[in-house]
Amino acid sequence: MSVHAPWNDRLAEPLAKEHFVQLYRDDRCLVEAVALFAGRGLGKGEAIILVATPEHGAAIEGRLRRDGFEVDDLQQWRQLTQIDAAELLSRFMVDGLPDRVLFKRVVGELIQAVKAAGGYERVRVYGEMVNLLWNDNLPAAVLLEQLWNELIDAQGISLFCGYCLPSTPEAERSFPSHLRALHSHLVPVEACG
Repeated sequence: MSVHAPWNDRLAEPLAKEHFVQLYRDDRCLVEAVALFAGRGLGKGEAIILVATPEHGAAIEGRLRRDGFEVDDLQQWRQLTQIDAAELLSRFMVDGLPDRVLFKRVVGELIQAVKAAGGYERVRVYGEMVNLLWNDNLPAAVLLEQLWNELIDAQGISLFCGYCLPSTPEAERSFPSHLRALHSHLVPVEACG
């Protein structure tokens, strides 16, 4: 399974301040896309922050290892940072919604700490906190995407997030348009195969 052109090139070489969303049904598709996004950044000396579920984080890390990356060294140098999505989300949620001040403090400080630790100018972030929210709490997912966009502008990062869709033909069409509009690029389900 791989990401098809033109998306493989776009994910591999994002400009600063881009916000990608991957719609997927198969976890393998997501892992391949994130490994491409992260691996190319690592190869260019950029810092990578993976905010993932433990299962996805382990799969992405495994894929990076198979691609020849010394993950333990990269983590020691803070070029690769992995954080549990649910744990990070719990640090800024208040009454079922992301708190703007807490989000900027928690996530903004994380990005700044990673940049400072290795002198990294560019940071790529993969996040799936929105995927944890959107099925049960769409307003929280929308607000979180808006907060990410503010942080993208302030910090100059590239962000890649993923939403798992149900396995129905109409699922991609039912992905909310107001959620879709919060991204600079939508990578469709068909991009993997």
